[in-house]
Amino acid sequence: MSDVTTPSTAVTNKRPASPSPSADNQAQTSAKRAKPDGETEKKEDETNGGNENGNGEEATKKKMDADAEGADAGPSSTLAPPPASVPAAPVKSEAPPQQISMRSLIVTQDASIIIGRGGAHVNEIREKSSARVTVSESIPGNPERILNVSGPLDAVAKAFGLIVRRINDEPFDVASVPGSRAVTIKFIIPNSRMGSVIGKGGSKIKEIQEASGARLNASEAMLPGSTERVLSVSGVADAVHIAVYYIGTILLEYQERNPGAASGSYRQVGARNGPGGPGGASGAPQFNKDPNAPPPPGMQTQQIFIPNSLVGAIIGKGGSKINEIRGQSQCNIRVTDPGTAAPGTVANPEERLVTITGYPHNINTAVSLLYARVEQERAKMIDQNHA
Repeated sequence: MSDVTTPSTAVTNKRPASPSPSADNQAQTSAKRAKPDGETEKKEDETNGGNENGNGEEATKKKMDADAEGADAGPSSTLAPPPASVPAAPVKSEAPPQQISMRSLIVTQDASIIIGRGGAHVNEIREKSSARVTVSESIPGNPERILNVSGPLDAVAKAFGLIVRRINDEPFDVASVPGSRAVTIKFIIPNSRMGSVIGKGGSKIKEIQEASGARLNASEAMLPGSTERVLSVSGVADAVHIAVYYIGTILLEYQERNPGAASGSYRQVGARNGPGGPGGASGAPQFNKDPNAPPPPGMQTQQIFIPNSLVGAIIGKGGSKINEIRGQSQCNIRVTDPGTAAPGTVANPEERLVTITGYPHNINTAVSLLYARVEQERAKMIDQNHA
């Protein structure tokens, strides 16, 4: 989409010139003088009921002479000349545009290009798009960073188009050409909203692809530590710009229909080797009965966040559910107390930190099982609210 320039309220250059009453009077007077005096007086007697014409002609002639000489004749009954500019018509106050925040995953190399030396590049993107653009800190062991763009939808869509141009080192004010390199932006979309973006049978994604020229692909698996999925958008700058606008429109419509829907809270946590703490309840694998023993090779720890309102769904009565997940995944899973923060993050009293320790493929199984339980409970709560 191209920028739209607001038309100026000054229209003096295009407004037609105001008719001059003096010129009309001069034309009428000349017409009268072209006829014999007797004929003119006779006609005016018939039309004006016998009023005298000589005084009127003389007054008109004097006024024309004064106008021609540029004399200041004082107040006049003639039309005033048009002002230098026409004041704008009052504009009805409109509601401010809806705000949206869209997050995406970007590799560290692209993040450095987007930021630029001393933040020069990201500041330019902010200035030209009028959107707020931030990039998360780099986390050791994690090859990606989170790019967050927020503001009115028009500004957010434009910002992502400029981001693609920056990655490709293309000028900001030139349309994309067929030879431009396609860039993939991995958007983080809450799982509860992904269905609206995909549409029945993929209809929405097809519409967005046809309208924008970008390629869209929705992942099936959720991101570790959240109930969000990745929506990949690939294309040149203009294609990404248009696609982001359509995606944002769908997300805003969903928010209007479900005002209480919570946004996702995917957070990046670096993988750490070593044990994830003391063993859990009965049925949890114990990797390190001896705290001084080295951890088994390849074992890692993954931390995720669960809303307090949904923790009961993964624990179950007497810990039955979480013990079942521990057994199926062969991971050590520990749920901390409310308000516990992960290293390098700020504690959120509305969330619980869950620490999962095991081998990478086992951790993936545990995360999938945990969030399957969360989604089941969330769907159950929505059905109860609609009932």
